[in-house]
Amino acid sequence: MKKKILLIDDIKEFRHMMQIILSGVYDVVTASDGEDAIQKMDRGLQPDAIVTDLIMPRMDGYELISRIKKDQKHKNIPIIVLSSVDKMARQHKLKHQRICGYIVKPMHAATLKNSLSHSLEEVLHLSN
Repeated sequence: MKKKILLIDDIKEFRHMMQIILSGVYDVVTASDGEDAIQKMDRGLQPDAIVTDLIMPRMDGYELISRIKKDQKHKNIPIIVLSSVDKMARQHKLKHQRICGYIVKPMHAATLKNSLSHSLEEVLHLSN
């Protein structure tokens, strides 16, 4: 059975591309922003891992991560940040949030797929 990944990004084309890239290995569910993701999880979605952008409308990745980590039902879900925001510039805002990985975009599609796949395999293996 495939592991379920919740991919959150406000750019529709990016979500679609990543869903195509990852769907051979994972069951990928997408959300357009943090609010959309929280609504899906409140309706019963229980992902094995979350991949989220940081800068999004309505609810950004920072607020999303904070809300997930405070929720007893979801707080142990591994989270990987996939963002164009420079890691070093934002690291202090995320240091207490216990994220499992940080991938900076843009990068070549194959490199992105390999980095994300490696990070997902690592966090999913550790969470078992």
